[in-house]
Amino acid sequence: MKKVNYFRSSYWSILLIFIFFIILGAITPLSGDDWTWGSQIGLNRLSNGYVGYNGRLFSNTLEIIITRAPIIRILTYGVVSTLLVYFSSRIVIPKEKLNSWNYLFTTALYLTISTPVFSQTFGWIAGYINYTLGMLLICVYIYWIKISTYSTSKSLPLFLHCTLLFILGVVSALTIEHITIYLLFLSFGSYFYLRKDLRKQKINAFYTTGLVLGSIIMFTNPIYTRIFTGHDSFRHTANNNLLQQTINTYANQMAKYIFQQNGILLLILTISIILLIYKNDFGNALLKWIVSFIMLGYSIIAAFIRNLFPASNFNVQNINMLFAIMSLLFIAALLISITFLIRNNGLNIRLWFYIFSALLLSAPFVVITPYGPRCAFNTIGFIILAVLDLVVTVSADTISFNLVVPHLAKLFGVFSMLFILVVMGSNFKVSQNRSPIIKNQLSKNSKIIYVRELPFQQYVWDSAPAPQRFQYSMYKKRMHISNSQKLIFVPFSKWNTKINN
Repeated sequence: MKKVNYFRSSYWSILLIFIFFIILGAITPLSGDDWTWGSQIGLNRLSNGYVGYNGRLFSNTLEIIITRAPIIRILTYGVVSTLLVYFSSRIVIPKEKLNSWNYLFTTALYLTISTPVFSQTFGWIAGYINYTLGMLLICVYIYWIKISTYSTSKSLPLFLHCTLLFILGVVSALTIEHITIYLLFLSFGSYFYLRKDLRKQKINAFYTTGLVLGSIIMFTNPIYTRIFTGHDSFRHTANNNLLQQTINTYANQMAKYIFQQNGILLLILTISIILLIYKNDFGNALLKWIVSFIMLGYSIIAAFIRNLFPASNFNVQNINMLFAIMSLLFIAALLISITFLIRNNGLNIRLWFYIFSALLLSAPFVVITPYGPRCAFNTIGFIILAVLDLVVTVSADTISFNLVVPHLAKLFGVFSMLFILVVMGSNFKVSQNRSPIIKNQLSKNSKIIYVRELPFQQYVWDSAPAPQRFQYSMYKKRMHISNSQKLIFVPFSKWNTKINN
């Protein structure tokens, strides 16, 4: 009876999460590049196979469709997000141990990531289709590897199984470049993992074939030759300054988006690690204290103190370098903990896998710039998997935590969903009012068109582009504002004053 109740509560949770993401998809406004993909420019790119733009044939085409079909966009958002939560949980937790709190907790972790990263993934449809969908494709393949190892059942006919994996490989390769590269490494590495089952290796070969074929299609796009020869105006390689670019990218972007702005994730991870290393007498007591101090200190700084620190009063470059060094100390303490202080071989191996995956997904951005918040999402995704794994391990090993953690996780999940709905709902309301207000001003032949900024525009990418940005002109075209008319985005708090004047 208890298992039946768990089964029912888990699926009710999945339904709740699906409804939440459907609503979130409906209230997330189009912004930034979405306006371009939804215009004739998007169709022009499609007509020549995105030659000279990029090789993301699948995600680009999907973006063109969903910027024109709201129902498809909302359903895609709901299905992809829910499946991401589901597979992230299933990778870490066996089906028989999954409870409703696991899904709610996973949802909360994805919703409470760095605000800039959220704005360029969940808060921006173009970023969502590349990075969030990309993370789902990674999770699906990892889950397949996992069940291939532990399950001997033949649930699908062989032909269908191989066909689906081949399609998954092609689609995954044509979504976004760094995920394509990561999955190539993972696919070839999985042959060692599946070495004891020749049948599974042969099935995996269909995925690898699809992935390689998709990779060839992607990287034969001439744009990549232009990038690596230094002829692309937006993306370029480090050339002879690889070390300096690595330092600059990590100190000024990577450390900030992956670590400094994800204090909640790091704090949960740190507390779980500390509980595990102090669970027994294994390991040096002084070493335990040092790594605990470093990890807890940095996590608290990232979660709370960083936002109170007046960084603008100091040299920004020096402050970024200081926080970057602190993040490296955090990483070193984490590695020491996993290697020398945690006695759980299965958990250790999984944590190392998450770490190597995170590094491999970040590695291409050391060579190719620019690096923005969205580029950190898939790396953060593996931090989320690590946090899930650690919390489940801690709660399973300790009876008192097993009683407390599920309730806290449910509260965390529900609060996170309600918070995001309030934030994005407020943005949606203002976004919906923009069009009639603009039409009213156009009907009066106003020389200056005023548009209200969103109240929480930090959660949506490029909703009020600056005049020098290409998206500024795209928004004017979308709203039928002529070149002779000036467009001004008014801060949300000053709107009433501007209108009354």
